[in-house]
Amino acid sequence: MKLELKNLYKDFTVRNLFQTEKKSVLEDINLTLEESDILGLLGRNGAGKTTLLKIILGLIHPTKGSVIFSDKKNPLFGFANSNPRSFFWRISCRENLIFFGKMLGLTSKEIDESIDKLSDILGILDTLDVPFMLLSSGQMQSINIARSLLKKPDFLLLDEPTTSLDYESSKRIIDATKEYLKENKIPAIWCSHDHLELNRVSNKFGLLKNKRFTFSNSKIFKFHQKAINYEFEVINKDIEKIKLKLDIHIKKSDNANQSFTIKDKNLDLDEFLRLLINIDVKIISLEKNFNHFEDYIL
Repeated sequence: MKLELKNLYKDFTVRNLFQTEKKSVLEDINLTLEESDILGLLGRNGAGKTTLLKIILGLIHPTKGSVIFSDKKNPLFGFANSNPRSFFWRISCRENLIFFGKMLGLTSKEIDESIDKLSDILGILDTLDVPFMLLSSGQMQSINIARSLLKKPDFLLLDEPTTSLDYESSKRIIDATKEYLKENKIPAIWCSHDHLELNRVSNKFGLLKNKRFTFSNSKIFKFHQKAINYEFEVINKDIEKIKLKLDIHIKKSDNANQSFTIKDKNLDLDEFLRLLINIDVKIISLEKNFNHFEDYIL
């Protein structure tokens, strides 16, 4: 199964008391998703990730452009986001999955077999007979993803599936879902604003920024260093030594010390620390901050 988006545009009409205007959300989006591809789609909140998924799902129509599926006119999609509200909270997880399986046209035998298989992969066996309302956020999300895979989909679309989860829950869901997709050769789009998450799960990478889509076949880890901002604090008398060697941005200062960041984002941290040692500069403190990752890609 192959998915193609060609010259996709999406505008929304915004109305208020005094005027009506068009707001452009997506412009000239082009991408191809092959069998077994997991496309990690990165973008800030409001960049248009969810809008793009809704267009692919057929929930909204593009203003211009086309969505093309190679083998089927109406493929089956699996979809999961970070919102568990569509479940029945007072009945068990098993009863929830049976209900949604029947809605998908599965037989009782097929539902049971699918639940058994997904229980092993996603580690949800202990929660199947527990009311949904008693689950933790991580357990709810595992059931949410299990529902999206009950009937083997042609495509899987995930919209911020690990938002608000702790590290262990997030890692378990990522590893289990990736294993299932790989084993069944299901193409997927995984939307997130967490570039580290996407780097673990995807073999292709796309960025939505300024309404446009930038695509890369490579992993995004090579950009990771540029998204890190190191803030150093040194004593006042040493700042002039550093300025002779590097272009720096002074953040704040007091009578004794000054804090600064390095403007050259390609400079390796180890290389910089060796430089400071060579010019006899003492570092009082070092703070590591993450900037918005997408600012350093284009």
